[in-house]
Amino acid sequence: MNQNRLGSKISEYRQNKGMTQEELAGRIGVTPQALSKWERGQSLPDVSLLADLCQILGCGADYLLGIETVKIAENNDEKSQDEIRTNLRDCLEPLELAFGKNLVTVFMDESYVQQIVQVRKNLSAEGILMPLVRVGDDMNLEAEEFRILSYRRELFRGTPPQGTDCICNYMMEILEKTVRENYAKILNRDIVKEMVQNLQKRYPVLISETVPKVFSYGFLTDVLKRFVAGGNSCLYLVKVIEIMDDTLREKGSVAAEEMAEVLEERLFQ
Repeated sequence: MNQNRLGSKISEYRQNKGMTQEELAGRIGVTPQALSKWERGQSLPDVSLLADLCQILGCGADYLLGIETVKIAENNDEKSQDEIRTNLRDCLEPLELAFGKNLVTVFMDESYVQQIVQVRKNLSAEGILMPLVRVGDDMNLEAEEFRILSYRRELFRGTPPQGTDCICNYMMEILEKTVRENYAKILNRDIVKEMVQNLQKRYPVLISETVPKVFSYGFLTDVLKRFVAGGNSCLYLVKVIEIMDDTLREKGSVAAEEMAEVLEERLFQ
């Protein structure tokens, strides 16, 4: 295994995700110093961390380790193949923040990252797990314009009002509001799986006996999309899972739309 290549890939993907070394290190449970050594090719991550590392960075372990066997570029150039695979993975992001040329300076340093993290914390208190935000400029936008997208669907487009004291703060407020109001469109199976696995730490019996044993992450996601679209919250996810389990044991088979209606009826009884 080429340590330098692995380190450069970790660094590249981390920066593409708009994360600092401290943030990535915190998410996988290591020190920033350890992560720094990986990126400089001075040491290797423990094999037990690879799954979480790949999930957070949005890449496959084979790609990160440089062991792909299928060539997808005629010239067999590794850099070209890496770029193609990255483009394919990133073509549909759960959440993007794009901005015009005059707003680029807002994101020149990494101070905005902590503001995004604060948005994430605010939303988590409401049962909302916000996916990683892909941040980048878009020259098709007006100079002062920015927009928020989910899977290339535009959720918001606008410009900061004249005289705004802190443009970054304003954009983060819009991001938080947009995610909250459009969460049903943003939710996907990976987000739901991460929320469920987090619940398992506190409710191990309930989770291990239901998801995905009784119903799949796909079915749970379909139900939650309908439930949230009706103005409800994922804050009570553990109760949602319990009610879904009880309902399926009673009725055997229930469509996602009907299950969402059952949740509406039973959740607050």
